[in-house]
Amino acid sequence: MNSMEFKSELEAFSKLLTQALDNAFRPIIESFGLTTLQVRVLTEIYRNEKATVGSLINIIGSSGNASTLCKKLEKSGFIVRQRDATDERVVNLALTDYGKDTLKEIEKAIHQKLVPVLEKKSEEDFAVILDGIKKMKEILEEINLIK
Repeated sequence: MNSMEFKSELEAFSKLLTQALDNAFRPIIESFGLTTLQVRVLTEIYRNEKATVGSLINIIGSSGNASTLCKKLEKSGFIVRQRDATDERVVNLALTDYGKDTLKEIEKAIHQKLVPVLEKKSEEDFAVILDGIKKMKEILEEINLIK
């Protein structure tokens, strides 16, 4: 396979993956009054105890958008925002109990949707898929190192 064919296959798979995940999970997420991006932000805050508005830029794209989105999440009761005591330019983020509970409910609903499909797959299927994902990560990381 040449580089143009690889690039084309990768783009097609990326589009398929994005659409499939969106179609599968967006209705669940929207039933909680959230968007997919908002859930990604809540998940990042949950995973990173030192989350700040600035640390969300990789997910959202700009600090202005991150700040606006966090204000909406705070107003809805999912997070709290607090200026850092040592550097007031930094806004620290934490999930509220409501935010944690909502994330747990979303995960539970997604899990219920995934289990019937995944339990039909063999361990060998999972091993092949995970090996492919690892190889793809290695290739992408190598590509990203090229200046």
